[in-house]
Amino acid sequence: MSTQTTSQTHLSTWVKVINFLLIGGAIIAFGGITLVALTALGQALPATSDKAYWFISRSSGVLAYVLLTFGMLWGLVQSGGILRPTIPPLLALGLHSFLNWSALVMTALHGLILLGDNFIKLSLADVLIPFNSTFSPLLMGVGILSGYLMLLLSSSFYARKWLGHKNFKTIHYASYATFLLVTLHSVGLGTDSGLMWPLALLSTVAVLLLTIWRVSIAALNSLPAGQP
Repeated sequence: MSTQTTSQTHLSTWVKVINFLLIGGAIIAFGGITLVALTALGQALPATSDKAYWFISRSSGVLAYVLLTFGMLWGLVQSGGILRPTIPPLLALGLHSFLNWSALVMTALHGLILLGDNFIKLSLADVLIPFNSTFSPLLMGVGILSGYLMLLLSSSFYARKWLGHKNFKTIHYASYATFLLVTLHSVGLGTDSGLMWPLALLSTVAVLLLTIWRVSIAALNSLPAGQP
């Protein structure tokens, strides 16, 4: 191996390490700042406001849904290669990972903050175990399952080398199941679920259209050279 090749390998390794640290630091900072801000908000609300925890949970849940949608859309754009000439692959992957982990942080806050709610009175087991809650067990259950799927998908990026490309790709098809479960949970649960319908509809249409585009790109790329 030449000295130039060795230098390039070392540089690539350092870039990956720095990218990982930046992503991790950004996620921790984003999650920490958001958690502190929402906790402060909850403490600042009047003590008589029984719905304070519910409001925080609902707002963080909406933010998680938006981040998940952007993560889905960016993943489809990235895999289609439309921005590959202008955006470095590591930066594109880093943004995708950041969106996914940020959605996961907001999802965790969305569920765990409800432990302080005195109306629905959830236990830790209700928040962590699917279909265990007596409060809307089906919709709560699909929401918890979607959280675990998000964790699986986000973690799979770091095991890609051991999983292999085929298994990694197969696992990532679960992102559609995750998006479907989160959408069902979002529009089906909550007194303000009617407000979620426009957001859910817009997000679903966007994901559907980009998926059709991505499948079309793959079909065109699979054609033999010289065919339209």
